Amino acid sequence: MALASYSDLQTAVADYLNRADLTNVIPNFVTLAEAKFNRKLRVINMETRSNGTIGTEFASVPTDYLETRSFKLQMGSSWLPNLQYVGEEEIAAIKTCIPTGFSKFYTIVNGAFDIVPAPGAGTIFELNYYAQIPALSVTNTSNWLLVKSPDLYLYGSLLEAEAYLKNDERLPIWSAAWQSTIDDMMLESQRAKASAIQLTARRRSFG
Repeated sequence: MALASYSDLQTAVADYLNRADLTNVIPNFVTLAEAKFNRKLRVINMETRSNGTIGTEFASVPTDYLETRSFKLQMGSSWLPNLQYVGEEEIAAIKTCIPTGFSKFYTIVNGAFDIVPAPGAGTIFELNYYAQIPALSVTNTSNWLLVKSPDLYLYGSLLEAEAYLKNDERLPIWSAAWQSTIDDMMLESQRAKASAIQLTARRRSFG
């Protein structure tokens, strides 16, 4: 059975459940599975870079933002050290103690980065972050995760389906398969990064 599209996935879920009466709710199972993917999965394919300029204390958080990997500002031709994340209460204290100078800290308030001290006009920034997995839909029929790991989409959707159907004896099966696939993908991503680091080190050694 092919699992190359959103439609294929829905058909597969119905086939595994041996149910033909869940057409209207299967999309909900997929959506719920995607929500869990975004909370649990952190792999290379989710890494995204955003560049631009800012000139105030606040900068909008990307709409697909999940988690910061690095956040830095440029001063002249040099990059400052990565901004350090702090909590809202701590940022308020820092504003009082360090009102001006190089930007060193940030937090997230009401969907915006709050950078302290505030950067000057036209400051270049680079934000590396984990982005949400593009949701499947009738108009977005595939994404990188469905291509790379259709089994995860299937297991995740079936896990939500069994919970909906109160089929408790099947929950451990799909839960174990889901978690195993998540773990394997995370390990694969870590190995890919480690290989890249080792390759870079060899190139530097041999010139």
